[in-house]
Amino acid sequence: MPKLKPEELESRRQEIIVAAGTCFLRNGFHQTTTDEICREASITPGGLYHYFASKEELIAAVIDHSGSTVVQRLQSILRESDSAETALRQAQVLFVQTLQDEEMDKATRLEIEIWAEALKNENIRTKHQRAWAMRQGWLEALVRRGIEDGVYDPETVDPKAMASLLLAIYTGLRVGRLLWKEDFDTTGAVRSLFLMQAGRIATDIPVPAVPKL
Repeated sequence: MPKLKPEELESRRQEIIVAAGTCFLRNGFHQTTTDEICREASITPGGLYHYFASKEELIAAVIDHSGSTVVQRLQSILRESDSAETALRQAQVLFVQTLQDEEMDKATRLEIEIWAEALKNENIRTKHQRAWAMRQGWLEALVRRGIEDGVYDPETVDPKAMASLLLAIYTGLRVGRLLWKEDFDTTGAVRSLFLMQAGRIATDIPVPAVPKL
């Protein structure tokens, strides 16, 4: 292999990661072969293993890349918004657009494979946790900005708790759409979520009466 400059090596590595991600989205990573990745990346098997020692290492790199790409997009929202309200509106738009993307079901199928693999593979679990921790960190930063700008009440809103809830809702909506298809009202569920956030649906948790002894 010709000697490449460090920036050229990194550029080629990123091209391979993107090609592998395309293959994984198309077929799942268990069904994807290294030959398919090589064809997608226009590289020989020997060239592929020059960058990645194993398919597992490549899967981990795809997880890292996906997390970084999402967070960079999210960070630009915070950076370019002049207020917390503007950032929240833009985040909501991105949230809806993502859920309505026709490619989302493929990404969810791949994510479910990753979850299953993460339960068995420590390396994959570590990479996956780091990728989602980046997303949660951005959401916490968004909520903290909302508190600073008076959008949220600091006495009742905890950034980590709110970020955890939003991530759980986002994940649940993706899985619901994938499993139940037209029987799952994704748009209506998102609308209800925004109504709850705006305080137009009761959000007090009912506390059951404690029976007297």
